[in-house]
Amino acid sequence: MKKGWKMAVVVMAAAVIGWFGIGKGEVGIVKAETAAASGSQTALNTITVGATGSVMVDPDIAYVNAAVETRGATAGEAQQDNANKFAAIEKVLYEKFGLSKKDVQTTGFYVQPEYNYMEKEGRKLIGYTAVHSVKVSYRKLDEIGKLLDAMSAAGANRMDGVQFSTEKADQYELEALKKAMANADAKANVLAASAKRQVKGVVNIVQGAASAPPVMYAAMEKSMAADSASAPTSVQAGQIEISTSVTVQYQM
Repeated sequence: MKKGWKMAVVVMAAAVIGWFGIGKGEVGIVKAETAAASGSQTALNTITVGATGSVMVDPDIAYVNAAVETRGATAGEAQQDNANKFAAIEKVLYEKFGLSKKDVQTTGFYVQPEYNYMEKEGRKLIGYTAVHSVKVSYRKLDEIGKLLDAMSAAGANRMDGVQFSTEKADQYELEALKKAMANADAKANVLAASAKRQVKGVVNIVQGAASAPPVMYAAMEKSMAADSASAPTSVQAGQIEISTSVTVQYQM
């Protein structure tokens, strides 16, 4: 009888422990389901829109890409001729136009052989070519045509293009962001009203990359500016569009 009583106690204890174990598991399931339902409810009560904003601004800097290209019977001859012509260009840039050293950057320099290819003789060396390319930063945009003409007259026989840009991109980006957010608010309000809901506030904002592509002009031949008797080179700066985008999530 005593032995049977002990066995009954053990069975009852096991049953109680099992019940509590199942209970904990059920509580965990209930919590998980509650969290999932809460997340689903949050998603149902939000609206996400994408919007862009842009501003048109006047450029305040021009980047002139030019080069001196020379040829010679030897590499040394081509290089020396190139150096002489480039020195003349530097004199114009620093003395006539008052540029600082930091505004003139070498973007490429090379000396390479030139060959002619004959059907019978094959490859034949005919000389060497030296090229010195520079990027000039210039801020007096109303005088950009004069700069191009002066560089060409000094020996720059390749004008590889002009880019107009701005040094105040960060300032203008803030203005574009304000417009982007205003556009996002307008979109969200229209969509919420169409769903017979009301926007309550912002949940999340993600900014996209700002874009300020420079205004570019194609390469120009030396002949366009070489004739001093003709009208000076005319280049129009135009305007630059600076834009950015946002993705905004609102609570309804």
